[in-house]
Order: sequence, then C-alpha cells, then structure tokens
Amino acid sequence: MSQKILILLVVVAVCLGACKSALMKQYAVKDPQIETPGSVRKALNQYSPDYPAYLCVFRDSASLIDWFKNKNLPGRSQFYNSSGYRIITQDSTFCSGVETDFAGNLKINQTYRIDSLTTFEMLRKNLFPVGEKVNLNPSEYAFTCVVFWAKFLGKLNEPSLQISNSALKSQPARSGMVNVLYVDMDIMDFWNVSGNMIKTETKTR
Repeated sequence: MSQKILILLVVVAVCLGACKSALMKQYAVKDPQIETPGSVRKALNQYSPDYPAYLCVFRDSASLIDWFKNKNLPGRSQFYNSSGYRIITQDSTFCSGVETDFAGNLKINQTYRIDSLTTFEMLRKNLFPVGEKVNLNPSEYAFTCVVFWAKFLGKLNEPSLQISNSALKSQPARSGMVNVLYVDMDIMDFWNVSGNMIKTETKTR
C-alpha cells in the first residue's frame, strides 16, 4: 500500500470519528449511565408533564436481555390489539413516518395484520410499572401503543414521541380506547450493576 493511500485512509478514519462525535452531540446522545425511576421520570417530564404517569421500566437486566434475545427488538414503537397480539405497522424501511401515519389513522372497525408470535404478555412480564396511570391489560383498550425510549438517546426519542402523540389524536383515543405506555431502556440502579457491565439479575425490585 502506497504512503498516499495510507495517509488518505487515516484522514478518512479521523473525519468519520469527528463526524460521529458531532452527530451524537447534535442529537444529545450520551453514554448510558445508571439511572433511577426518578431520574427517568424527570427526563420524560421534559417532553410532556403527562407522559411520566404512563412510565414503565424493565424489571431487571435479565428482563431486558430476555426481550432482546427473543428477537423482540423494539423499534420506535409497537402496537397491540385488544387480544394482546402485536400489530404489524412498519414497512421494510422501519420509517417512523410510516408509524406516525398509522398511529393517527387507527380505527376500531378496521382489521390489521398481526404478529401472532409476539404478544403483549411477553413484554408485560418484563415490566415494572412506575407511573400511576400504567395499565398493563390490553383487553381494556382497542389499541395499546408501546413507546420504547431511553434517557441517553436524547433527541433520538423525538420520533417515538411523535408516534405516541399521533396515536393520542386518533379516533379511538377520543373515546378512551387507546392506551400508551412509555417503556424506558436505561440501566436502572436496582439492577445491581457494577461499572459499565450489566449483571444479569432475576431478582425483582
């Protein structure tokens, strides 16, 4: 490899690193820290004073790991029907705009494609309710909208919140038939973590 090509590769690598830092700074993305239910409530309150009432966190680190290893990789949001089955809302691009449009056009008398392998019960058993208005019974609503967010993601949470805002303006929402849950994915202090390592812990809080 010639010296010129080597120098070019070094320059490109440095520029890419600087670009990444600039983007992370622009979107207020930070390194994950150990949080408390109180600190994430406070962060969610910055978006809207109503949101913290519907806040959940993962019960322990094992619950979060279990959720991911079973390929229930959360996008910006998930929707469930009253039977607790996940509704297929995203196209192959996983575009938040598709979900925002979908959320705003929810209709009780419409049939939606479902993922029968992913149920709300699979998620519910992993959640620890923090907000006083949390309702983990999908059968009481036509739709349950689950928004996944994290304090360390900063402004990257905004597309998720746009989806939930859209859902709360839909026709079923006006008749009280839409439930929204904000599930935080930050590392919690009661997970018994040490440094930057997450310790698998099955004991509940």
